Amino acid sequence: MPDGSLFIFADTCSELFDVAKNETIRTMPDLPGMHRTYPNTGGSVMLPLRAENNYKPEIMICGGGQTQAINSPCEATCGRLKPMGKRPLWEMSTMPGPRGMVEGVLLLDGTVLWINGCHKGAQGFGLATYPALEALVYDPKWNNWTVSGRTTIARLYHSVAFLLLDGTVLIAGSNPNEMPVTQQHVDIHNQYKAFPTEFRMETWIPPYLRDDKASRRPTVMGLSTYILRRGKRVTIEFSTVEQVKTLDIVLYSGGFITHSVHMGQVMVYLENNGWETLSNGRKRVVACMPEQVKLAPGPYVVYLLANGIPAVGKFVTVRV
Repeated sequence: MPDGSLFIFADTCSELFDVAKNETIRTMPDLPGMHRTYPNTGGSVMLPLRAENNYKPEIMICGGGQTQAINSPCEATCGRLKPMGKRPLWEMSTMPGPRGMVEGVLLLDGTVLWINGCHKGAQGFGLATYPALEALVYDPKWNNWTVSGRTTIARLYHSVAFLLLDGTVLIAGSNPNEMPVTQQHVDIHNQYKAFPTEFRMETWIPPYLRDDKASRRPTVMGLSTYILRRGKRVTIEFSTVEQVKTLDIVLYSGGFITHSVHMGQVMVYLENNGWETLSNGRKRVVACMPEQVKLAPGPYVVYLLANGIPAVGKFVTVRV
């Protein structure tokens, strides 16, 4: 959490935990619906932190399932919770269909990609059927869902999806078998060989880079510092091929991923007071790391978005 506490979630139960004092700060209401963690794992994200809501965190958890069985129904509902609010309550919504092993990836426009998984079954070898092939985009601002593309490749147990430097999403993996199964040895009548061990990778292109948008990317020329600290400023020089109407500076860490769980994924919109045009035609913006957000030290990526279109990100290091 931005204050340094931990939000801990297991099955349908959750709490805020004070690491320094080794004690529970607050126990949250149970999330309605089926099981949400292994072997009926749903996906979870902390929605992007913004100045508009004073960087207050909000958790979103989607999907899950009933039991560890190949015929287990999966969960279609999602819950949103503000764990640091006065009276935290889950606000529910429903995906276009049920999903287990679904993954949430934060996108640079503030939406969330929910992808991979199955419509029936559970985590474990040979326990999933009906692969979920559609990419779903959730808009937290309007609480709505959009189907945004469809793959032909099943992404089941041991799949991953993560945001790349160029703002697209890499999707890889799927190994629902105890031993590798090649394409020529797939047997749809054998649950342990019904899907192959997948070596193909895909790139999902978000709406903010579709059509001609990729050709209109801004270019980041450089940062005044690549070491960022809480409450400190960073100056970014950039160029554009079109007039700038809106500008966002985003700090992101993808963390690391296993079994549909994205650990350490965080996105923060940095405050800025607009941009100025330099004598050479380039532009400059000063962004500030929020004082009230405590981030884990380590590698992050800074993205600059002009008119909602991202430049290729730049690696930085966040230090205490």
